[in-house]
Amino acid sequence: MAEADPEVVVAIVALLVSLVALAATFMQVMQQYYASAAGYAQCNEKVMGKWALTKTRRFSWDELRFEVEFEAPVIFVSPPDNQHGPIRGAEIYFLDGSPKSLENTWSELDINPREEYANKTKRERIHTADNERASWTLLLSAVQRMEHESEKWQKSQYEGMHKQVGPPNAQTQHHDLPTNPPSLYDAHTMTVALQRKRKSWDTMPATVLRPYATTTMCHLIEMLAALGIYWKEFDRKRERYRAEGNGFMVIGEKVTDLGLMFTFSIYGRSRFEANRVIPVDQVKELCFGYVSTIYSVLLDQRRLRFPEDDPENLAFLQLATREEISQTLIRIGCNNNAVRAFQDAGKHTSHLFPVSFEILGMLSRTFHIKNSMFTHIPNPTSDRWDKQSVSLVKVMEAYEDLVPTSLPGARRNPVIIEKIKKHVDQILAFNKDESVTEKMCTLKALHEAIDDCDQILTAKEPSGTVTPFAEQLGIKVHESEVQKKRREMVQDVLRSHIQEVLRLLNDGEDRSSDTQSLHAEWSPATPHTRQDGQPRVAPIGFEDMHEASPDERQHKFLEVYFHVIREKVIPRAARSTDRRTSLVGAPAGYGFRRAGTGRTQASSMRGIERALEAALYEQEVSHDDVWCTLIFRMICWLMLHDFNKLDVQLSKSELLGSRMPVYIS
Repeated sequence: MAEADPEVVVAIVALLVSLVALAATFMQVMQQYYASAAGYAQCNEKVMGKWALTKTRRFSWDELRFEVEFEAPVIFVSPPDNQHGPIRGAEIYFLDGSPKSLENTWSELDINPREEYANKTKRERIHTADNERASWTLLLSAVQRMEHESEKWQKSQYEGMHKQVGPPNAQTQHHDLPTNPPSLYDAHTMTVALQRKRKSWDTMPATVLRPYATTTMCHLIEMLAALGIYWKEFDRKRERYRAEGNGFMVIGEKVTDLGLMFTFSIYGRSRFEANRVIPVDQVKELCFGYVSTIYSVLLDQRRLRFPEDDPENLAFLQLATREEISQTLIRIGCNNNAVRAFQDAGKHTSHLFPVSFEILGMLSRTFHIKNSMFTHIPNPTSDRWDKQSVSLVKVMEAYEDLVPTSLPGARRNPVIIEKIKKHVDQILAFNKDESVTEKMCTLKALHEAIDDCDQILTAKEPSGTVTPFAEQLGIKVHESEVQKKRREMVQDVLRSHIQEVLRLLNDGEDRSSDTQSLHAEWSPATPHTRQDGQPRVAPIGFEDMHEASPDERQHKFLEVYFHVIREKVIPRAARSTDRRTSLVGAPAGYGFRRAGTGRTQASSMRGIERALEAALYEQEVSHDDVWCTLIFRMICWLMLHDFNKLDVQLSKSELLGSRMPVYIS
């Protein structure tokens, strides 16, 4: 074999070296191109969960580099039948806790899924999120768990309620309760939804290292309220936001070149059972300190019309701060003394419970869903509600004892009083048992009682509720003359009542001749013993209530109401109404005639017979009837709705309906 030509060997070696160099250069070039795909590594499954499946590289021939694209959620709150999301044409996915929803939203019921999760103890199940995980994935999982666990809990309550030993008796048949609880798509009007939005990593600010979700300020506040999270700090001047509750924590801060960024994290065990916030659209307003009343009309669920656009009536109340409550009292027409009680920090505004909750119970809409076991709502006031310090059942028992007491010189409609007595008897009868069935019956009885009270206070028939988007459909809503006069009468009574309560709270013991004359009028007209056999003592003021034992406190409270406050409120409210009607003229059939104005006994009997045939909203109503109805409605409403003790409203009323975009890291 001939020796190889040295030149050939050198050429082969040079070729091999060139090929290696070419391959290295090619790999370097490819590495540079792939490295140009900034953000691709950040869009992995550890960060985004299953949302990482949407990431792609797209080569840009104009810039000779790869561009990273991915999908991220745009989260919002809407009714479950909404077909118009913030992204036009994009499909809407509702977070309802179902397997289909979990698949469509790439979320999980277990925030940190582990194979051995079922074998863990409760202490071991309390865990924090991984630091590298995008916090909006935890938020989606938390919402899915809220819907799944609350539905599961309510179904279990219904199953336990319908498990009976032996055949059903007459009592259980009388309850007339449904077999299944109301479903999300049939009864709920507030759900969390999302749309997928395609994004490019090129648009990410340099300070943001993980994909973020988008929402709006109002929707974020509403979502957190639904999850049972309460704001501890809400400072828009220093851009500091912090909320906690139900095992979650949210912290917000301003990010350069982007805006407000919120981080959602887990620090404890969460629970979505009896503490579930009622999923109805109207609770959104409560998150901002607004309260829609029985005189408001549902017009637009997108909140493009604001409550302050209608300042002339009682459609909305603002209760977020003491200053806003004082402005609400001005709208109601209260005097300066009542207004200053909330403006001056040294004034007393609480008796058995804060006066703000009293106003809330008298006028607020009913948020409870019929046949549902959820009763919690966000607190729209700056006061705490502590149900351990007051027994509303004892307040109702005291009301049952005192409502038969007539006020000298005041007319009463026997139909209304008997209807109220019937509701009181029914509510107290169900409260004697702690079973799930009795609890459901109590909630149903309370809801029906409030519906009847609303007929009396608004003069509207029950089916007169206007559906959402009524104005868009061309339905014009106007008060009739009777309804307007009824609202004005209620406002007269409410104004006089609030003024007298606040005066009595801040004046201390009033032992003037005027007060003594009230006792003199009251004493002979009422029995000296109560229904429970205890001797009745003429009350002086709230001092007696504060000195009483816990068992007696509720009765003392209502004794002050019925025998001190009521006797001043009714004449004042009647004078206000008479003064107004003398200027504009009373409508036909308005109100009751005063005693001694020519009505004969026969005509009175005929009036009573006609009243027995008329519906509640058609009944003639006196100021005393209105006052008794307001007190009864307040008790029922507070029994039907619950608040978390730690939930206190912070001022953010300007953000109701705010579409300012915010981001979740």
